[in-house]
Amino acid sequence: MKKQELLLIWRKFWLQINIVEKILLKKTGLNKSQFFLSDDLKISEKELEELRNIFRKVVFGYPIEYVLEKAEFYGLDFYVDKRCLIPRNDTEVMVEQAIEEINTSPLILPLTWEGNNIIYIDVWTWSWAIPISVVKSVSTEGFSPLKKSFAVDISEDALKVARKNIKTHNLENKIKLLKSDLLSKIPLNPPFIKGEITQYIITANLPYIKDEDFLNMDKDVILHEPSVALYWGAWTWFELYEKLIEQILSTPLLGKEGLGVVLFIEIWFDQKKVAINYLNSKKLNFKIFKDNWWVDRCIKIEF
Repeated sequence: MKKQELLLIWRKFWLQINIVEKILLKKTGLNKSQFFLSDDLKISEKELEELRNIFRKVVFGYPIEYVLEKAEFYGLDFYVDKRCLIPRNDTEVMVEQAIEEINTSPLILPLTWEGNNIIYIDVWTWSWAIPISVVKSVSTEGFSPLKKSFAVDISEDALKVARKNIKTHNLENKIKLLKSDLLSKIPLNPPFIKGEITQYIITANLPYIKDEDFLNMDKDVILHEPSVALYWGAWTWFELYEKLIEQILSTPLLGKEGLGVVLFIEIWFDQKKVAINYLNSKKLNFKIFKDNWWVDRCIKIEF
C-alpha cells in the first residue's frame, strides 16, 4: 500500500498526523528516516485492520503512551503499558528537588565521592521513571554520591515494567528493586550505617486521590490507568502518606547517631490543607513547591 494512501485512511479518525505517524512507526518497526523515504509500506489486510482498531481506541481515549509502549519523563524514554501509571511532567518538580538535595548534601565528598553515606529510596515506583531520572542525573562518569539506592512497589505487575526500564537504562547494579508495603522491607537502621552519619532521601508519588473521586478525574485516566495507582483514601486522601510518615517516625535511630531523613511527596491539587494540618500536628519541618502549572505539587519534609 502506498504511504500516502495509508495516511489518507486515518484522516477520517480526526487524529493529528504526528500521532498517526508515531503509531505507524511503532507497528511497522521503521525509524523516522526509513518511514520518510519509503513509498510502499508492506502492510497486510490483517495488520491494516489491527491499525484501524488501534486508531479507534485512541479516538475514544485510550492513552497513546500505552499504544506506543513509551512515555517521556525528565528528558528520558520509559517503557509503559497498562500495568503501570503513565509518568507525567507534573512530577518532575519532585525529581528536581530530590536531585538538588542530593547534590548539595554535606555528606558528598568532592572528586572521588567515596565513602558517601546518602541512601536514596523511591516508594511506589511504578515504571521506575522517578528513581532512574534521579540516579542518572546525580551520577557522573561512573561515580555516584549515593551509597545505596532502592525502588519499592507493592504491585508485582508494576515491578515487571520497572525491570524492563532498569535493563534499558543499564542500572541493574545501581538500584535494588524490591516488593514492599512502603518501607516495610527497608528498615531505616541497616547494619552498614551504624555509627556513621547517614542521610536518607526518599521520593514518593503514592496514590493520593480520594476513593471514587471521579468528578475531578479525566475520563481517560479513570477508564484505562490502574486504579491501585490512583485511589487510596476514603476520607482525607492523605491516608497512605500518613502511613509512610509513621513508618519513618517509628525508626529507632531517627535523630540519633547522625541519622536524618528527607522525604519528598507529591500531592493532589486540593490536598494542601490536609497535608499542612497533618505535618504541623507531627511538628515536622516542611516546604511546598509548585509544578510547571504553578500548582502546589511537591512537599519536602525533614525529620
